[in-house]
Amino acid sequence: MRKAVFLDRDGVINENKENLADPEHLHIYPEVPSAVAMLNKVGFLVIVATNQPIIAKGFCSFGTMERIHRKMKRVLSLEGAKIDAIYLCPHHPKRGFSGEVKELKIDCGCRKPKPGLLLQAIKEHNINPKESFMVGDSLSDVVAGRKVGCKTFLLKRGKVSKTNQLEEQVNPPDFTVTDLKEAVFLIIGKL
Repeated sequence: MRKAVFLDRDGVINENKENLADPEHLHIYPEVPSAVAMLNKVGFLVIVATNQPIIAKGFCSFGTMERIHRKMKRVLSLEGAKIDAIYLCPHHPKRGFSGEVKELKIDCGCRKPKPGLLLQAIKEHNINPKESFMVGDSLSDVVAGRKVGCKTFLLKRGKVSKTNQLEEQVNPPDFTVTDLKEAVFLIIGKL
């Protein structure tokens, strides 16, 4: 079986801009390409698992999302970094957005904190979750990783609200870090 590092996208790989619906607005954090390349070099699959409810809300099409992901992969590849797969949840359970895509307005099994995206990747890539890691900037990422048996990292770039601090006590990550590079150093140090 293989080992993987699952990465949330917004807030981990790129700046967390609400409703990122244009490839031109994708800005990758400077440390990310070298961090991903380090994971590639030591044999981890690098898999993005991302909730993208802006598709269900009608703010972004699947085609535009694919262009955003192509740009992300291209920027990373310029520094020798490779994303092995991208799994995305386009759903959103709440209705009432003008332009929403009704068939995507469902309570699905793939929207984190549910583990559907990770389970799909584990099955399709023959991944051992016990030897794998989930890195995210929200507790929904931590919970999804825990549900499949991964070690989890919570990335904190800025201020944390009191609500998040309370939620973190209920669902604590295995590690708390400031950026992806710090998580990668800890992961590689555990080999």
